[in-house]
Amino acid sequence: MSVQPASPAPTLTAPRALTIALDDGPRIVAHDDRYSDRLRCDHPPVNADPVELGEALIETAAARDRGRVVVLAPADLGAGLERAGLKTEAVMPGFYRGEVDCVVAGYWLDAERAESPVAGAVAEVLDLVDARRGEPVRPRPAVETCRAAVEDAPAIAALIGETFADYPTPSDDPAYVARCIADGAPFRIVRDGDEVVACASADPIPTARTAELTDCATRPDQRGRGLMQAILGDLMDDLREMDYPTAFTLARARIPGVNLAFQRLGFSLRGTMVQSCRIGQGMEDMNVWSRSL
Repeated sequence: MSVQPASPAPTLTAPRALTIALDDGPRIVAHDDRYSDRLRCDHPPVNADPVELGEALIETAAARDRGRVVVLAPADLGAGLERAGLKTEAVMPGFYRGEVDCVVAGYWLDAERAESPVAGAVAEVLDLVDARRGEPVRPRPAVETCRAAVEDAPAIAALIGETFADYPTPSDDPAYVARCIADGAPFRIVRDGDEVVACASADPIPTARTAELTDCATRPDQRGRGLMQAILGDLMDDLREMDYPTAFTLARARIPGVNLAFQRLGFSLRGTMVQSCRIGQGMEDMNVWSRSL
């Protein structure tokens, strides 16, 4: 069963930052993500009242007619977020500076959004992952990767645009990719002659000293050669040089290859976010993977 958008995809625009004032606590920044029909709050301060925070996020999402709330927060806030009605979907150990765990919590204002339309396919992937649990990390393929430069941005954007019909960030925009590279985000690529045939990036979160491995794309005729394994392995080396102790990724939960690729790299599955964002073929479930570097 394929995933289909509930409605035509809106034009991708940057999520709008909102400031939410709690009664007796810090101001909270959330992002109104129209493209993925959700309100997302990343890394609220640990001194926020978690119950008030959760209730305020739900109220704000309802006022903006969003179907979902997503929160990534220090683990100490997790129990309070659950008391506010959110559900813990994943826990990433040592996410913050290698010391503090991160909870991924969700709330669904749209009841249909809370149920996966491809639960069977997701379960099959989880079975594959479970069957391979405990297998040794594979050696890195003998594939040469290189750090992308700003002038590589058009080729990277074109490859991502050809790979994904929907994508939650404007990574098919050369200007956006160029800005990310110029700002220091590591992008790695594999070339076949003069053509970029595979790419991925590490999106740093400096305050947490972790990064999301993302923007993974390989041209169809180049798949099966271990290109992505080599790229991701080298990106992890880049993060180690930046003194980042952990890394994570959000992988499309119904796609076996990408999930098995991260497992082979030593990542552990931490949970599944149901209908989290618009990617691939509409709103999709995302598996949460993380590892110590």
